Amino acid sequence: MKKTFLFLVLGVMALLLVYPAYIALGALARGYDWREMDWNSDGRTTLSEFLSSADIAKRSIKRGQDVCWEYYALKDGLPVRTDCGLRVFIRP
Repeated sequence: MKKTFLFLVLGVMALLLVYPAYIALGALARGYDWREMDWNSDGRTTLSEFLSSADIAKRSIKRGQDVCWEYYALKDGLPVRTDCGLRVFIRP
């Protein structure tokens, strides 16, 4: 009984450590700069914004004469933010 409980506790602890590491590695694999991960454009990249970057990809789009980068959510393809040079368009 003690061994089963110990095994269960160790398994839960391992999951609690492995899952955040998996998300962090996914965020790092995107290759974004820290400034790019500032999804709400408040000038700071928080831990939450860093971790959410694992679920955000970017694609180039044309807006008028400008070629811009659109960051979109992988879950539904909806845009999160669009960067056109110095102009940044944030989606609510």
